[in-house]
Amino acid sequence: MQDQVAVLLELRQVDDELRAMRAGLEARAADLQRKHKEADAVREALTREKDRLAAAEARHREGDREADNCRERKKKFETDLSSIKNNTEYHAMLKQIAAQEQKAREWEDVALQMMEVEEELQKTIARVAGDLRLKDDAVAEERKHYETDQRTLADREKELALRRKSLIARLEPIARSRYDRLTVAKGDALVPVVGGSCGGCHYRLPPQTVNEVRGGERIILCEGCGRILVWTDT
Repeated sequence: MQDQVAVLLELRQVDDELRAMRAGLEARAADLQRKHKEADAVREALTREKDRLAAAEARHREGDREADNCRERKKKFETDLSSIKNNTEYHAMLKQIAAQEQKAREWEDVALQMMEVEEELQKTIARVAGDLRLKDDAVAEERKHYETDQRTLADREKELALRRKSLIARLEPIARSRYDRLTVAKGDALVPVVGGSCGGCHYRLPPQTVNEVRGGERIILCEGCGRILVWTDT
């Protein structure tokens, strides 16, 4: 029976290593997903800034175009001014010329404002693009680590699967059944005796039970949580 407990302990070491490696890979996958999200957020921010720049450039072009149109209309009115003989029409034309001049200046102001906006947006875009490069580099680096861990886990799983198969073959059916059932139910089928108590649920064990666990003549279950009790040097 001592051999059965020793096999169970070794089997737990195998399963613990597998769980730890899988948990590590899951954590790596979570980190990779988080870095992807961070990069995507920066990429979306870059797209928004580029859209804002495109809108500012379009508005800039509109300002230049409308200012030019106003100047052209002003020139036409100035040309027509010399042929007008009626004072009322003459003064009305002067107002038109002044209005076109005012509109031209307003559109020029719009174009100038957009130029300033464009300069700031270009600086922002350069900064965000730099941030995105760093985020993408971080994603690429994390992906390399993840793929390496995947390969390592796959190789190690093959080794541990063979070792586990060998250990299970050495277990009596009842010991294996208890181990599998407790592992699913409790997460850890084996717990040490610590200071006379169960190391899993801290149930105070009778001295006779402690002595039986220490002797290792048979598999002893904790009356508190049902786990298999084992004796360790520590």
